[in-house]
Amino acid sequence: MLKREEHKGLTLRSLLLGLALITLNCYWIIAAENRVIWEITDFSTFPTTLTTLLIVTILNVLFAKLLNLKRPPLDVGELVVVYVMVSIASGLAGHDMVRQLIPMMGNAFWYARPENEWADLFHRYLPTWLTVSDKEVLRGYYEGGGWSTFWDEKVIRAWLVPALAWSAFIILFLFMALCFNTIIRKQWIDHEKLSYPIIRLPQEMIANSSGFLSSRLMWLGFGIAFALELIAGIHYLYPIVPSPRLKYDIGRYFTERPWNAIGWLPIHVYPFAVGLGYLMPLDLSLSLWVFYLFWKFQLVFSAAVGWGRVGAGYQGEQRAGAWIGIALLALWTSRRGMWRVVSGVFKGSERDGLYRTAVIGFIISFALLVFFMNRAGMSWWFAASYLAIFFLFSIAITRMRAELGPPTHELHGMHPDRTMIMFIGTRRIGPQNLSVSTVFDWIAYGYRCHPMPHQLEGYKLASATGTDERRLAVAMVIAAAAGTFASILLHLWLYYKYRYVIWGVGEFYRLQSWLTYPIKFDELGVKQFAFGFLFSAFLTFMRRRFVWWPFYAVGYAVGGGWAISWMWFSIFLSWLSKRLLIGFGGLKMYRRAMPFFLGLILGQFFMGSMWALLGVILNKHMYTLFP
Repeated sequence: MLKREEHKGLTLRSLLLGLALITLNCYWIIAAENRVIWEITDFSTFPTTLTTLLIVTILNVLFAKLLNLKRPPLDVGELVVVYVMVSIASGLAGHDMVRQLIPMMGNAFWYARPENEWADLFHRYLPTWLTVSDKEVLRGYYEGGGWSTFWDEKVIRAWLVPALAWSAFIILFLFMALCFNTIIRKQWIDHEKLSYPIIRLPQEMIANSSGFLSSRLMWLGFGIAFALELIAGIHYLYPIVPSPRLKYDIGRYFTERPWNAIGWLPIHVYPFAVGLGYLMPLDLSLSLWVFYLFWKFQLVFSAAVGWGRVGAGYQGEQRAGAWIGIALLALWTSRRGMWRVVSGVFKGSERDGLYRTAVIGFIISFALLVFFMNRAGMSWWFAASYLAIFFLFSIAITRMRAELGPPTHELHGMHPDRTMIMFIGTRRIGPQNLSVSTVFDWIAYGYRCHPMPHQLEGYKLASATGTDERRLAVAMVIAAAAGTFASILLHLWLYYKYRYVIWGVGEFYRLQSWLTYPIKFDELGVKQFAFGFLFSAFLTFMRRRFVWWPFYAVGYAVGGGWAISWMWFSIFLSWLSKRLLIGFGGLKMYRRAMPFFLGLILGQFFMGSMWALLGVILNKHMYTLFP
């Protein structure tokens, strides 16, 4: 391993390159996901980010050879900084973050009608400095008014204060997340030695650029995935061109009760998912596809015994319990390391300035976020509870990715306010808290492209390559600010140009229902939540106590997600391939085959990203990488 001091990482050129690529990637993602394809940020690692890193890596090696340089223009640390900056900003631009925020600023007013009585029910509770209420200003956003409409002085004035206020909230939250990751980094990286499978591909591209690019196996996997994606895209544009059929639905063959409750059961082959599954520990890939079938079995079992909604309608609560269980267990197992850091800072025995900044920064940023939410209209206890629950979900994602690296992670419908309502009902929370929390619920839409895990993975990359962690921390703060501003500005700008799909309307219809028909304690929901929590604790206990136990709590928590539905069979294929390779050739054969599977990821992600880029350039719908 290279010594840390050999790579500063954050230099003027890496910073400028990172900022330029942040702008390009944010535009690429926002324009593509909202206009020409479906989704490209549903994954643990983003296709456009890896494509950008591949292009930068190739150019870096080519410049070194063409100019006869002893070293490439960008060293390893600078590549780490560029990659991490782009990853964090891409998460903000993605499907589950700022894309959900912008419409939440105006939906409550644009969709208000006399018949739904929104104006009387909750308009008075909504903070004016976080929302836009002028329908004339909103018209261009919801109907598309051309490039010039957004630049009207009245429009800019209406959006300016809410955009800046939300930018401050996002940056402050990501700073708090970075402080936590800074505190926990050595515990999870050096002491617990978590595997961080997700960064295996970027690490190979950064730390071993020449060797990675010269691997024939890698290019074989790349070529296969690239060709399949290329042919699928051409077939989408010109159906006369044949394309391999890699997607089936066998759920339609289950027509008799109770088996018809299984619903949709896709058998899809995604080369990138096969590759990502190969990077995971063998038992995790087993857990993912087994627990996907387990969630389907719950539907069949519930239909067979006549439970109905208990099995089918409460899976979100069950999975939320599992996520909270994973977060709390992660904090419990790391408690000594965290306490050592925190107590050392306050006793003055901790000499690491980065730790001191992180501990004090976490406390101050948490307090400021609660203050922000209180000024928006939440009561103090509710704001602190809301933020704490959301942060526990965020820790769960970060831990899952660091420990086992699932290809995707999502939890729809279980926002912090809904979690609290499940336990105490709506009356105790009150209309003020319910209304304001609805405006904040964009942060918990699906958790798929959450930037917090990318920060910790940046620290892991820094540790593996000897990059200065302090400079990287500065780069991550800059990336959070740049990504926030770019994402908000580009979303507004492009929505005023084109009429896109608007998200988050359902949240206000749900609020209308809560205020009109208050909810009491949800006994069934709490039972399902408790089952998910206890079952994840049981799985974790069994995994740590018995070597032979193959199932991970992460597989249970993630296996019921929408995105895993599309990938489960590909993960099964990767598990089977890895099992056979290790069984017949041992670890040596597993390592030798690794470049091929890395190529599968990169090939499909690269061509999928190119289809998205081509669609943006031509302003034309294209074949979508996923789903």
